Amino acid sequence: MRDTIGNGEFSMPSARRTNAETNTSTDTGTLQRLSVNINSETAEKLRWYKEQKQTSITESVRRAVALLYLVEQESEGGNEILIRSKDGKSVRQLWMI
Repeated sequence: MRDTIGNGEFSMPSARRTNAETNTSTDTGTLQRLSVNINSETAEKLRWYKEQKQTSITESVRRAVALLYLVEQESEGGNEILIRSKDGKSVRQLWMI
């Protein structure tokens, strides 16, 4: 699967991925093509994450959407999203607008 990113824009081709070793599909249904426009700052953050995690743009976006969904579901359920420092002395609350 080929992903491209540049000038604040990225696209994810629609293709069924196959695990080469088992020849089985790795998706949970039909893949959807997605084309979005993002600003340069967001594109740079996406590139950074992709490189840090050594993954594709597609997988990076999938993870971001999954995390956003989790945060929204927990917030809507009345739960708080907290970020605790390594030493445990500081706690911040994440607020979604």
